[in-house]
Amino acid sequence: MQITKLSEKAMLVKLTMRRANLTKRDTYAENLIQQQLDDTSLILNPKLFRDKANPINKIMSAANEVYSEHKRRTLSWADKGPRVLPNSQYMEYTQIMRGKISQVDNMMQTYLPNYDTYVQQDISYRSKAPNARAKVEDYPTASEFQAKMGFDLKFMPMPDKRHFLFDLSEDDEKAFDELMSEVQVATRNETIQKMLDPLAKLVDKLNTPIGADGAIFRDSAVENIIEGIDIARKLTLDESPEISKLTNELNQEISKYAEHMNWLRESPIVREQAAKKLSDIASQMSAFRASYRDWE
Repeated sequence: MQITKLSEKAMLVKLTMRRANLTKRDTYAENLIQQQLDDTSLILNPKLFRDKANPINKIMSAANEVYSEHKRRTLSWADKGPRVLPNSQYMEYTQIMRGKISQVDNMMQTYLPNYDTYVQQDISYRSKAPNARAKVEDYPTASEFQAKMGFDLKFMPMPDKRHFLFDLSEDDEKAFDELMSEVQVATRNETIQKMLDPLAKLVDKLNTPIGADGAIFRDSAVENIIEGIDIARKLTLDESPEISKLTNELNQEISKYAEHMNWLRESPIVREQAAKKLSDIASQMSAFRASYRDWE
């Protein structure tokens, strides 16, 4: 039997993150700027740990990657709330996310014993700037920093009318069905967009003549499209035959250049042909995304 209800194909997952506040209000500089601009509403909160090489900054970057990975491997449901995760991706999602979280935990265990040293390193780094006023009191302590860092994953079932313990009115039932239908269309369009975003960037580069400003691209421009196809396929909850055909066509086309990217960099003919073909696929995907409003 074909599964058509969204609640039977996906779940909701919520990532709750705690991140230490690494800014410190600078009232001295704030007063100077307010006087200069005659605007007392201006607030100045300089960033602590500005050196990217500082281990504390590396911890924060790794923490940000946890959220980025969560967003990349799920689909929108509600702003700042849970996101949609296909049931088929539960194992892969949890394995990858827990690995990312463990990476942050390991970095915390490695670096926090020397936290005070890294504070001093940051003060030294900031002292190179004119009028620097950084001092130890500006920074959270190691225990305060640790207490403010953390992650929590919660999985929930997708809403279903069967979950209600009472009968919905006809209007409420209709509104619920419309909401779930809108979510289904939005998730489908989002999977398409995951392919369109990197595709549009490469097409823009290929349409720029060799030698002109903006014509050079990195290998990642092609690799991001391949990755976008892979993620889109994993997140698709109910792919149409049309999009499936276009996805396969895109994958076949971009795979030709994955191991021969110099063709695109050095041959104007190959570059022009690739730009046209990829642009056509992107146009068809965009048109389908914009016009599709019904589902089976």
